[in-house]
Amino acid sequence: MRRMNAIRCHGFGGQHRFETGLNVPEPGPGEVLVRVDASGVCAADRAMWNATGPWDLSFPFTPGHEFTGTVVALGEGAGARHRLSVGDRAIAELNITYGNDFFRQRGLYHLSDSMDVLGATLNGGWAEYMIYPADAVIHKVPDSVSNRAACYTEPLANAIHGVQRAEIGFEDVIVIAGAGPIGMGMIQAARLKTPRKLILINPGKPKRDLALKLGADLAFHPEDPDLRAALNDLTDGRGADVFLEASGQGAAFLQGLDLIRKAGRMVVFGVYKDPVPFDLNILGEFKELDLRGGHLAPFTYATALDLMGRGLIDGDACVTHSYPLEEFETAIVRTPDPDEVQIKVIFEPNGTEAS
Repeated sequence: MRRMNAIRCHGFGGQHRFETGLNVPEPGPGEVLVRVDASGVCAADRAMWNATGPWDLSFPFTPGHEFTGTVVALGEGAGARHRLSVGDRAIAELNITYGNDFFRQRGLYHLSDSMDVLGATLNGGWAEYMIYPADAVIHKVPDSVSNRAACYTEPLANAIHGVQRAEIGFEDVIVIAGAGPIGMGMIQAARLKTPRKLILINPGKPKRDLALKLGADLAFHPEDPDLRAALNDLTDGRGADVFLEASGQGAAFLQGLDLIRKAGRMVVFGVYKDPVPFDLNILGEFKELDLRGGHLAPFTYATALDLMGRGLIDGDACVTHSYPLEEFETAIVRTPDPDEVQIKVIFEPNGTEAS
C-alpha cells in the first residue's frame, strides 16, 4: 500500500494538521486517481481556518477545491467515461451533482439540491494524491498551460461566469471592484468582450499596476476622487454601465450602487462576512437596477482552460506564491507586504514545478 502526506481539517478554527503515512486511495469504478500537481488556497479555506464560514461539514476531511493533477490510475471504466489515459493532466470541477432535480433539468447544475464538494464534503487537493469521483466533470489540461496556471482554472472559471452574467456590450463602461483571483480573472475575461472602458477599483497600488498590464484601462483607489471624475467624463455623468463586485467588501457593494447608472447591471460575486444594509429604493425607485448574483462556474472550466491555452488569459501572472504542504499554516495566514502582489497562493504537494 502506497503512503502519502495530506493536510486534514479536524474542525474549524485552526484545527488543521499535516498528516503523514496516509493510504493513497484506490480508484473505484469510474474514478480517477491523480497525483496532485498544484492546489490553491481560497478565501473559503481561510474562512474554515478562521471559523468565519457558514458551512456545516463533517470532520475530518482534506481541504482544497482548486487543483490540478496527473492521472496515475483509472478505475474500471473511468478511461472511457472521462476520455482520460494515465499520464494526462486533468482538472475536476469542484461540485459533484446527482439525480435529476429542478436545477439540473434546467442546466443549473451548480445550484443542484443534491451536491458534494471536493475539498469540503469530499477529500480535496491539499494532498499528494486525490480521487476524482465517477460523477465528476473532468477536463484535460492543454499542453501549453503550466501546472500553476492550471491550478488557477477554478477561480478563473468563476470570474468568467461573472462576466457572462454581466452581458457586457461593446459600448459599456465597466467597473470591477477587487483584484483578488476572481477580480483579476474578471479583468482579463471582460477585456476579451472589448468594452469601451474597463476600470478596476482596488486599495493596493501593486495590484492596480498589475491589472493595468492585464487589461484594465484605468485603476483607482476606492477613495480616489479621480474615479468619479473619470466616470463622469466617460459617461456624461450617467455612471458605469456595468459594475462587478468581486471584493467581498460591503463598502465596495455600496460604492457600486452609487457609481452605477440608472438601469445598469450589477453582478455580485463577492462572499461577505457580514450583512450589508442598504436603501432598497436605489434598486427600484431611483435607478431601476438589474442586480444579479454570481456563484461557482457552470460550463466555464473548459472556457478558462481554452483561453489560457490560447494565451488570451495569463494564469501564471495570477499565481504569486507557492508552498509545500508542510508550510500550510504560513500559506493560509500570510499577509502581503504593502509593496507586494499576492493573488493566488498555492501548494505544490509533489514538488515545485520545473520552470
